[in-house]
Amino acid sequence: MGMSRIRKQQFFAANPSCVFCGGSTLATTIEHCPPKSMFDNKEWPEGFEFSSCSACNNGTSDQDLIVAWMARVDFTDQSETSDQRTEGLLKRMHLQHPKMLRKMLPSSVEARQTNRLLGITPPQGKTHTETGVINITPEMTNAIHTFAKKLAKGVYFMHAQKIFPSDGCLMLGWFTNVEFVKKSGFVPFDVIKDVAGTVPPVVRNGKSLDNRFSYKLSISTNSDLFVLQAMFGNSFGLLIFGATQAGQLEGIIEKIRLSTDKLEGPLTVLQSTTLDVASQ
Repeated sequence: MGMSRIRKQQFFAANPSCVFCGGSTLATTIEHCPPKSMFDNKEWPEGFEFSSCSACNNGTSDQDLIVAWMARVDFTDQSETSDQRTEGLLKRMHLQHPKMLRKMLPSSVEARQTNRLLGITPPQGKTHTETGVINITPEMTNAIHTFAKKLAKGVYFMHAQKIFPSDGCLMLGWFTNVEFVKKSGFVPFDVIKDVAGTVPPVVRNGKSLDNRFSYKLSISTNSDLFVLQAMFGNSFGLLIFGATQAGQLEGIIEKIRLSTDKLEGPLTVLQSTTLDVASQ
């Protein structure tokens, strides 16, 4: 059941601007981020409703579909979720991206090697490829980038009560549970594990949804810098750095790289006025 007309009027009166495009556009829709389709049995988290313009809301529906499916799949155990919607999401993905499923399937050699590493034994009558870990395709990476950018802005607005500016900077590191197992953890998470932050409860009607979505937010006193760590069940995790002032985060990340050898690999630039931004 959606919002009543009166509640919508009250919502837009309190939140007149789109939180996803810097506050310069009038909000006409209500965006759920994370998307409702990520969660079983209509048990999506309370409070994650944001004022959005039509372009920001409807313009990411394709990426929302992919991310919703990814969040429902344990990449080491591709069984369906309790409300049986995973297969339906997969069929919709195939309609929109007919070549994507083929790219997701590993070769028999890749599947066998990964399954052995993860201790996965195919059930009788199935091959390693049929039960193997899927490949991450460009479409899936693009979907994660788009979703992470919106989630960061939504969570920032919830806690700072400010709209993240369009000239601010956002950087992302992310991993699937397969990568987590292969590397015995996610190194950037280890680097910032001692950084103070809050871990708010994620609930629906008093029921904890932490097994599907949990996060930790570390934010500066004046809300100009933040770090968001988010986990989505046994599927994937996100590490997002944000700064409201152009150029501020870019310099900090470089200092971190120079002071430690633990922050491996480049972070994806989701938004910046001084660095090249990943295609989304």
